[in-house]
Amino acid sequence: MYKTLNKVLLVLLFIVVAAYFLQNRMNSQEACAEASGLWNKVEEVCEATTAQVIFQSLSKPNPVSLLYPEQDRLVELSKMEQVGDYIYLRGHYETLLQAGDADNEAIYDRGSIYLNMSKMIMLTTNTTGIAYFSAPFIVNTAGSGVFIYVGLFSYDFNTHQAKHLDSTLLGNRIREEQIVLKNDIIRVHFKSHTAEQSYADYPTQENELSLRLIDLNSSSDKKAHFNVIRAMHSSWDLNNDGTNDCESLNTCDHSIDYTKAKPD
Repeated sequence: MYKTLNKVLLVLLFIVVAAYFLQNRMNSQEACAEASGLWNKVEEVCEATTAQVIFQSLSKPNPVSLLYPEQDRLVELSKMEQVGDYIYLRGHYETLLQAGDADNEAIYDRGSIYLNMSKMIMLTTNTTGIAYFSAPFIVNTAGSGVFIYVGLFSYDFNTHQAKHLDSTLLGNRIREEQIVLKNDIIRVHFKSHTAEQSYADYPTQENELSLRLIDLNSSSDKKAHFNVIRAMHSSWDLNNDGTNDCESLNTCDHSIDYTKAKPD
């Protein structure tokens, strides 16, 4: 009986020691960094991840203003809304185009913008200065289309303010947009309509858009922007390293279409 009791006590002691070890390991600064968390030096615990901190900041006390694509119009995303499984930050814009009179109603340009925070992805995890993230957003023009973009944003941990830096159009009424960061390249997967489909149909054409961040480490984040990476013909990559040979030779010419075979 005593032998059995000793074994039970030994097992319990082992569980307690293991739990203590695991807890301290999870709360180590190294483990916190691997999880992209914020390390609290005073309490010596791992707090929310960078993405969580940014979301909590933008969703209430410090809303981000999104630059309406192709127009000099800032739209503040001051509302939070859940649609299905996704959480959005939402803003509304309204511009008077023509005043009304006794015979005619006023004409407005109206629309809504939805930033999909559920699909945001951190591009950097600098928690002491500026961090960069990307997220898709929807521009609903109330009649002319539902356009989806992928946006580039910065977040300043000192001022707790986010800036919208750049946008790239994915298409009208696309679905299943997903952003993946791989080897410093942003790959956006989405489905669009084929030439035979109407916009009422569910899109079936698979697409992938590759983006590279330009001047990400610049002292001025105003220079940070997306650069679309177009498919490169294999003849421009003789050493098969995945990069155009002109980059190492510093001879790239933006007037050349590198998607076509290199002339002999």
